[in-house]
Amino acid sequence: MMARFFSSTRSGRMFSAMLLLLVSLSVSETALGQGAGLGPSLGREPMGGGYPSPEYYFALEVYRSGDLERAMDAFDVAISRTRKDINGHWIDAIPVFAMMGECQYRLGDLEGAMQSLDMSLKIAIRYRGWLGRPVWSEVLMSQFQNAPKQYLWPEANAVNRLPVTRTIKFYSGEQLTEARLAQGGTIEELNIKPIDAIEILRGLAIASYRRRIILGPLAEGDALATQLLDSTKYPAGLQLPIARSLIGAMRAAERFGAMQDEEAVTDAATKAMYNGGVHPITPITGLCAASALAGSDKPAAAIPLCLAITNQAASMDYFEWVGEALQLAAGCATAKDAAVVQQAGQVAATNLLRKSRLAALHCLIASADAAVTAGDFASAQARLGEAKSIAMRRDVFQPRLDAYGAYVAARLATRAANTSADTGAARPWDESLSQIFQFATNSRLRKRSLISMPRLYQLQRVRLALGRNLDGQSADVLLSRYADDPPIEVWRRDPVDAIAGVIADRDMLRLARLRTAASRDSGQDVLARIEDLQAGRIRSQLPLGGRVMQVRALSRMPDELLEKKVVEFRNAADKSIRDLRNAAKAALDAKPAAGADPALVQNRIDQLDAQAWAIAIDRNELPVVMPHPLDDKQPTAVLADDVGILAFCEDGSVLHVVLCTKQKSTYWPIKGSSRIAGEIAKLTRGIGAAPTRGARLPEDDRWRDDAVALRDRLIATGTGPLITGRLAGIKHLVVIPDSLLWYLPFELLPTDERDSPLLGDSINVSYAATPSLAIYPTASKTTNPVIAMTAGKFFAPRDAETNASLVKSILDSIHAGAAVRLPADASIPTSRSGEVAGHLLVGEPVTPNPASVLDSPLAAYEASLRQGRLRSWLGYPPGTPATVFLPGFRSNLDTSQGVSGHEIMHTIAAFQYSGVRDVILSRWAVGGESTAILLREYVQELPFLGAADALTRAKSVLRRSEISPLGEPTLSGSDQERETLTGDEPFFWSTYLHAAPLN
Repeated sequence: MMARFFSSTRSGRMFSAMLLLLVSLSVSETALGQGAGLGPSLGREPMGGGYPSPEYYFALEVYRSGDLERAMDAFDVAISRTRKDINGHWIDAIPVFAMMGECQYRLGDLEGAMQSLDMSLKIAIRYRGWLGRPVWSEVLMSQFQNAPKQYLWPEANAVNRLPVTRTIKFYSGEQLTEARLAQGGTIEELNIKPIDAIEILRGLAIASYRRRIILGPLAEGDALATQLLDSTKYPAGLQLPIARSLIGAMRAAERFGAMQDEEAVTDAATKAMYNGGVHPITPITGLCAASALAGSDKPAAAIPLCLAITNQAASMDYFEWVGEALQLAAGCATAKDAAVVQQAGQVAATNLLRKSRLAALHCLIASADAAVTAGDFASAQARLGEAKSIAMRRDVFQPRLDAYGAYVAARLATRAANTSADTGAARPWDESLSQIFQFATNSRLRKRSLISMPRLYQLQRVRLALGRNLDGQSADVLLSRYADDPPIEVWRRDPVDAIAGVIADRDMLRLARLRTAASRDSGQDVLARIEDLQAGRIRSQLPLGGRVMQVRALSRMPDELLEKKVVEFRNAADKSIRDLRNAAKAALDAKPAAGADPALVQNRIDQLDAQAWAIAIDRNELPVVMPHPLDDKQPTAVLADDVGILAFCEDGSVLHVVLCTKQKSTYWPIKGSSRIAGEIAKLTRGIGAAPTRGARLPEDDRWRDDAVALRDRLIATGTGPLITGRLAGIKHLVVIPDSLLWYLPFELLPTDERDSPLLGDSINVSYAATPSLAIYPTASKTTNPVIAMTAGKFFAPRDAETNASLVKSILDSIHAGAAVRLPADASIPTSRSGEVAGHLLVGEPVTPNPASVLDSPLAAYEASLRQGRLRSWLGYPPGTPATVFLPGFRSNLDTSQGVSGHEIMHTIAAFQYSGVRDVILSRWAVGGESTAILLREYVQELPFLGAADALTRAKSVLRRSEISPLGEPTLSGSDQERETLTGDEPFFWSTYLHAAPLN
């Protein structure tokens, strides 16, 4: 398998410049002519050829050769040779700017491309009415018959090409009379110019098509596209059928550019051809119609149209559209019809290699793409090899096609028969994906960063639009299009663009949607937007923006935990998705027996992983499976009557807060939220959670004053005591913190005055990473009572004997025969602990990786093992323990890293996305005898009470227990001189955070 698809080196720049200079000298020099006003032109006009100039046609040949850099230089020269008058560039510059935009598009400079394409449209708008000036009757050459071309295949040679002429007369200016002279203004005397009117029409069609591809949904209502349609109406009195067909075909492309897709398809069907023959605008008009069909619910209809475009474009030597049509056909093809596209691409590439390296390269990649879809991996490998040999040539430079080739290479790599030979972290498709990401997100030109992908360009324009005065409804509609992953039509048109959209940062857009909901004081909408925002932040840390995780969840989750429409999708899905579902179920049902060959087990896991990646990379429309989507209108309608959700979201200096129950929701903002960070720090220092010099534990309960002040800031208590006021009727409160609020134990907040009962003693308090994870479980409950435990020097770091004794006491508290010691009893990473147990306890310090939380090992022994990282939990095998307890988790509050809270949120979400129902972890690690007391009680009650009640009982026992200061490794100095110490100190018990679904 190719590790890297394409690379290219640049040389021969001096030769290119000299060649362009020679071509420039070979055409007539610029001279004064009739341009604007009487007598000599105020602008300049090229003499000799027609309009556009010969340099333009030479630039087209360079472009079709495949060398973008030389083509850019050639079109620069062609632009300088266009006619100019007092208004600027004349209509002969339209196709030149259109093709310059094409060069910039393929190079990855979309901002530059849009400037060039916009220039084409502005010229046409400025010179509205010019369509009535050509002598259209000269277009058809009645006595001319096209001869077959030796390099074409039979289907392309069979195309009925209309005998059209390149140059016809164009009447410029007007007959000067005394009355006209008296009117004044810009005056041009009547003269006749030779003009390639069809090429100008084709240039407008090309510009309209490419602008729509770049703008995507933003093309709807685009001012320039609308003005262009208005300025290119049929001239009054024009009845010549061929002229109406040519102009109608161009206008069909313009309708596509204005996102009038139904009209574009209809017009293309009636105007793209004339008397059964094709003309130069037919291929681009057909491509517009095919692209519109690709965005419909019947994309297969685009395939025969694309194949026809392939033959038409080749027959007229418009080689740049041959590969583009085949790529679109490959994007719309299924396994049933992909072989036809594969064969067409191979035939076209073979025949066009000597005529256009651009066409040959694009056709080979599209053929390989279709071959992968058809399951012909040997042919796909062969076509990619041939494409690579072209791309590596010194005179070929096509970065966008390189990225497309890398996409096909990644697809092929996921189909490798055996991925278990990969013993490192890298997968066979990683380098190809890296090349895609490099082009999509890190393209540069002369040290200037480029926006290379349409979806990213659209996101940038949406971000800029947020700064303008949009009404709330318009803004919400605009944001809703881009806050989610790209729709399936983006995948069909350009999978590299779709991948760029999947991995793009859309945090700002989701935050803008949250602000829109907050402006309406709609608590339910705010909760839904918090879900979008937080779930998006989690997915951004996952491969392909969480797309691989969605596939894994789709394959492993039972029907009862999914939406009905997701179950229906899975049952009717493509064979690849059904096969993965069956394989995942088989892996779950047949857990490895004791003594099973680890290599075989790993091989099965690798094969499942490769299948999931293949589906994620392919053009599949995947439903949102993980987390379970909230109801759009009433997200909390499924809650019990006595349950409330308290959610926070930090937005600069504002903290959005919403309290939702089944019956009602309340939203309130907190301004000046930056002060909350200091108040949280003060409270955590007050209970000893943050290390300080001297004594760690407080001498008194002054921390209660800080807790009251923080409570009043976070949960406005103007309605009276917390339990009878703001939280009236709530017996179970789920808190969804954000940022530094993850370090705050809400259980410590007094319910009324400073000495009143604490919130955690009055109602049940649990936590969730997102609203959906609070409401919907991600796995069924377990009936497996076995507890797997791994332990290190956590309870007594300086006394190995005491540490071993405390570990043994915990293991002895587990029900007889229900304890598994890792790795002694099972040499597997914790991510596979579900194979041997229903619950996991990690009795050692767990410090999140500061660079990437998901790359953190949970236990020291698994740091060198495959699947020994937190992200491995999100992979296969699909079975995971029902509960995970990390009593030694050290958040950034407990380390020297900068505090942010994301390490807690991402850890909880990763576990629950993998299928863990209950996650318990510490905000700061305590260890010692106190933690051993808590764990002994917890493991003893876990099989009978469940995680939530077992933890509540364990904390109750701990708070009533006498503790020896000398048995607590986190205490020192005067703390250890205390005569009495109990577990009722908040430092010992309030550190434990329990996250679990309500259902």
